[in-house]
Amino acid sequence: MKSTVINRLAKPSARRGYKQDARARQTEANAKSILDAAAKCLRNSKRLAAVTLDEIAADAGVTVRTILRQYGSKDGIMEAAFLEVGRQIESARRQTPAGDIDAALAALLAQYEVEGDLNARVVAEEHEIPILHRLLQYARKSHRQWLTMVFGPALAHLPAAQRQQRITALYAATEVQLWKVLRRDLHQSAQQTAAIFHQLVRGVLSADAS
Repeated sequence: MKSTVINRLAKPSARRGYKQDARARQTEANAKSILDAAAKCLRNSKRLAAVTLDEIAADAGVTVRTILRQYGSKDGIMEAAFLEVGRQIESARRQTPAGDIDAALAALLAQYEVEGDLNARVVAEEHEIPILHRLLQYARKSHRQWLTMVFGPALAHLPAAQRQQRITALYAATEVQLWKVLRRDLHQSAQQTAAIFHQLVRGVLSADAS
């Protein structure tokens, strides 16, 4: 009898715990769906600033109210989405050995073929959406670090100031806006674009140190 009473008393608490766990799982699932939908909308939109909460909600299968409950505001979900897209872009670039110019440019250009249009839109709207400027500052720093790692061995013989100048030149020669001009504005093929990138990069690396 005593055991039955204890069991009866325990059941409501167990049910509450189950409901809380289920609610937490649903909240986590909603947050991921919203983030994935927002990232998808950013990739598909011709203007990033024009993405709306209604679009994100429809794609995620939730209400706008749910988005606001999860992320606080449109700025909140947009910031989270841009950060997620940035992480995906950064992780998509294949790791290449330092000094392997062909492999490095192949990895960079493969990434641009997938994400270059979005990258170019981000740069174009940098001053319209405050979070973009902060993210691009980080992205630019990361790209320079990548250039230093990959091409550093070829520049090791130069004095420090000249090495930094060459890294800056390499930055210009590998910038996504150059890819955009070649591929979209001048309608060069991927192979033609790769040839130009190689020509520019190797020109910087082989320039007379004087």
